[in-house]
Amino acid sequence: MKGWLRYEPSDAPVALLCLPHAGGGAGSFSRWLGLFPPSVLPVRAQLPGREDLAALPALRTVEAAVAGLAAQLRAELDRPLALYGHSMGAIIAFELARHLTAAGTPPVHLFLSGRRAPQLPARRPQIHRLPDDEFAAALETSGGTLSGGGSRSFLRYAVPLIKADLELTEEYVFGPQPRLGCPVDAFVGTEDPVVDADEVHAWGEHTDGPFRVHTFSGDHFFHQQHRVAIAATIAEGIRARATVVS
Repeated sequence: MKGWLRYEPSDAPVALLCLPHAGGGAGSFSRWLGLFPPSVLPVRAQLPGREDLAALPALRTVEAAVAGLAAQLRAELDRPLALYGHSMGAIIAFELARHLTAAGTPPVHLFLSGRRAPQLPARRPQIHRLPDDEFAAALETSGGTLSGGGSRSFLRYAVPLIKADLELTEEYVFGPQPRLGCPVDAFVGTEDPVVDADEVHAWGEHTDGPFRVHTFSGDHFFHQQHRVAIAATIAEGIRARATVVS
């Protein structure tokens, strides 16, 4: 069976696992691959239900995503690991960081984008159970879209996938655990309709390491518009951590 990790063989000393937004797959990070220095190996997560794993059922819990990713990371990547997640990917990255920390293999750095801190309540009602027409309208007001392609075949693919992904995030329940020890950087867009800046600053409550917030112009998908700057910030954070450790 095809795994969930997409990367090219490399001797880079640090791997960076990139986790996408709801409805997104490894392809959402295709234009990021050339933005990192040779010292960083970008690894794109391909969760079931999308792109070349579209035949598999989509995951519906954060726990299932963390368990599957952790097992494959242990089997395939024998080097220090940093994590980057946007929106849905941010909450998976956070819980994966906690899982790895509890297992004695903490990430060297955690990067989070476009997601409120997990201890905060949602400001918007859940939408994953809505009928398809209402769901599409609600998604648009939240900064998402179902316009890609517009065909019936695309909608048959996209609607169930995004609903499953939103079930994963909307039904997530935060459980207190020991704080992280790694550095955490968080990114927020100034016009993001889903996340406010104060909700992003609250991520700092979860680490004993350094914490920084980076603000960029744009809506919920600001990370694509500013991927060059964000990738540079990630690379700098990983490099600085490696310098401290060495």
